[in-house]
Amino acid sequence: MKKISKVFLIEDDLVTTFLIKTLMEKFSFASEIITFSNGDVALHTLQNSETYPDLLFLDLNMPVMDGWQFLEEIQNRSPLSNIPTYILTSSIDPLDRSRSTQFPNVKGYLVKPLSWKDLQSIQEG
Repeated sequence: MKKISKVFLIEDDLVTTFLIKTLMEKFSFASEIITFSNGDVALHTLQNSETYPDLLFLDLNMPVMDGWQFLEEIQNRSPLSNIPTYILTSSIDPLDRSRSTQFPNVKGYLVKPLSWKDLQSIQEG
């Protein structure tokens, strides 16, 4: 299994954030889990960082800056465009799943609720 040190979780729902973070901590998925309530806050943090997370988990439907806007913003900003990203959404719309494949850094499309099996498959890589 890959050792994951830092994960950014970009999710606006506090209950969902709590549950996902608790699941990740319970199974020692990552050494550090940093949460953001929307893409705008996460983008500003990334732009002002010297180090980047190993993975991003990104909700699609959020206020201020949604997941699609976030993905569009980082596409032409290397090294941000190279951060492996997993969409984590309640959307089962095939158009959303299809649209996610247009972004090279999107490595997976996960439908909530996140499970331990989802995390295991990411770690096994």
